[in-house]
Amino acid sequence: MEESKKEKKRKAGFDKRNKKLEEKMRRKNLFSEYLSYPIMAFNFLKADKKIKPEKYRYDKNKAQYILYFAPQLEDNEESKKKVIVYIYGGGWREGTADLYRFVGRRFAEEKFHTILLGYRLSKNHKYPCQIEDVFAGFNKALEILKEKNIDYSDIVVIGSSAGAHLGALLVYNKEMQKKYNTDNNLFKGYISLGGPTDLTVCTNDIITPMLDQLFEEGYIRDSANPYSHIDGSEKTKVLCIHSALDPICDVQNSINFSNKVNSFNEGLAECIIFENKDIYHNNLVNGIFFEDMDREHIMVRVLKWIEKI
Repeated sequence: MEESKKEKKRKAGFDKRNKKLEEKMRRKNLFSEYLSYPIMAFNFLKADKKIKPEKYRYDKNKAQYILYFAPQLEDNEESKKKVIVYIYGGGWREGTADLYRFVGRRFAEEKFHTILLGYRLSKNHKYPCQIEDVFAGFNKALEILKEKNIDYSDIVVIGSSAGAHLGALLVYNKEMQKKYNTDNNLFKGYISLGGPTDLTVCTNDIITPMLDQLFEEGYIRDSANPYSHIDGSEKTKVLCIHSALDPICDVQNSINFSNKVNSFNEGLAECIIFENKDIYHNNLVNGIFFEDMDREHIMVRVLKWIEKI
């Protein structure tokens, strides 16, 4: 019995040391994360702004609008069949769809019809306002695409960071799909770029305050956890891309989410994890849309994956 107590004590000490080492490493990665911000700002300022989107409102709040980007085609060129629906991040509390026009322009250059969804932010509007806006904005997008005679039977939903969380709920939350009369057969692909797709592992001191601001005190968060909505009925192909060095959104999000998808339908989800590549959070979830920040050519892999599904 005495030896058992010693063993427990030894293991507890080992776990404590491990946690300290992990936190030290995360802090180091967080410093490297912050170093990427000036580069991102520089790329944002110098980005080509010639491609102009069309703006459509779906409700009265200033954030409740969508942007439509037409594919940039040369003579005799045809657009790609798949339609991109993109949801930006910002911790649910910062940003606008207008701020992420660089994403719409990049996909438009790749010949895709592209929609950027705007939504109300958590500073003044608690969840479920964000996901209600995503569904309402999505319905508005389909309305616009239909008016333009654009085939939207193959939709790929892409989200960066917090936007990946909302995108996953758009694809997987059956209760909301029923409420908004959303046909989930339209979703041919879902891509998470560094997204919090399993809220149970979002526990560090960066993302925790974001979640605390997103939800009212006492809100049952499991209903807002994409991981909880996977039931095996889905046929949507999944690509999760994450960095093992991500100091904001733990890599276990993508691992857990893709593993659960594959537990029902083997091979339906692909998970790409970058390790020791100087990739953190911002330079993955936003940086891949700028060529000089995308040193690992992640965007090329994203585009190839979209083409093959």
